[in-house]
Amino acid sequence: MQAGKGEGKKETKRTNKARIARLISETGAMSKNEVAARLGFSMPTTLQHIKELVEEGYVVESGEQESTGGRKAKILSIAGDAGYAAGMEITLDDILFVLVNMRRELVRKARIRVPFSKDFSYYEAMANWLRVFLEQTGVEQEKILGVGIALPGVVDQKEKVLRYSHVLQAENMSFKGFEELSGYSCEIESDANGAAYAERSGRQRDLIYLSLNDTVGGSIFLNQKVYGGENNRSAGFGHLKIERNGRPCYCGGKGCLDAYCSSRALQGEEQNLDVFFEKVRARDRGCRQHLEEYLENLAIAIADLRMVFDCNIMIGGKAGRYLKEFRKELDRKVMVCNQLDLDTSFLEMGKCQAEASAQGVAIRFVERFFEEMGC
Repeated sequence: MQAGKGEGKKETKRTNKARIARLISETGAMSKNEVAARLGFSMPTTLQHIKELVEEGYVVESGEQESTGGRKAKILSIAGDAGYAAGMEITLDDILFVLVNMRRELVRKARIRVPFSKDFSYYEAMANWLRVFLEQTGVEQEKILGVGIALPGVVDQKEKVLRYSHVLQAENMSFKGFEELSGYSCEIESDANGAAYAERSGRQRDLIYLSLNDTVGGSIFLNQKVYGGENNRSAGFGHLKIERNGRPCYCGGKGCLDAYCSSRALQGEEQNLDVFFEKVRARDRGCRQHLEEYLENLAIAIADLRMVFDCNIMIGGKAGRYLKEFRKELDRKVMVCNQLDLDTSFLEMGKCQAEASAQGVAIRFVERFFEEMGC
């Protein structure tokens, strides 16, 4: 009986330490008093657990709070070098590699031109370039928690299979063998979910992420988890109908949002988005009119998503990064479509850059480390 009580105390202690580490990881930085207040722990218990986390190398003192008249409180944060995770984003023309530390910070990145292929040689190229990338970082192999792979399409995480990708023109492509080739624990995720993980890291509120890439996709975060749906096809926002018998979509239908609000639809006949927006800023009449129409269609989608989910909506992806400077115009158009909100404070523009998808799939390994720390 006594042994059972002892084991119970050890388990409680381990769980509480994990809760402290996870809280600090999610918030970024906190004082000891804030930790105790948020978790409802006594100060002696809090101080003892933090002391052990510091000794184990997971937590460090990273500064001091502003003084309110008394002694300045020490700020705690996760030790960045306690571990790392790698992320890869697969595109038609290249592979983006990133490394994040335990603070979820981007440490290193590299984009390598590796044209996509369904052949086994592509897996070998992925593994070889990953090895080169990680060797260049100088991080010891045992400190790598795992490798996340972001893919443009519908994925089956459990089976590690890319079920379908219009961008890559691939179906039922397995990534199970990549673990053996690379020597690391690997997971796959859609590029939209990956970007959403990066954007929402550390926040508690529900979020709808609308990804405006070569195809339109997204992610639904409810109760701190991605809602994947019964067939891993949730957040297929690109196939919302915004015009009856409208423009043809690659799905075979007509009038889908993808045909109106993908990054390809925005750039039109221009070579890329940089060229398109250079012309917009130069007041090219055709490009300016095209942008106006694009924003009007996007506003319809935003208003509809707000109506359905009633939570914050974030715009991201290739096109999303360019739309920040046109936020006021977008706001006006959203308010015309949305008659239930008094303002557009629910609308957010993504902060992460082109590395968001790869960074997000890497961050998942960091999050899981702290989730499983007390198990």
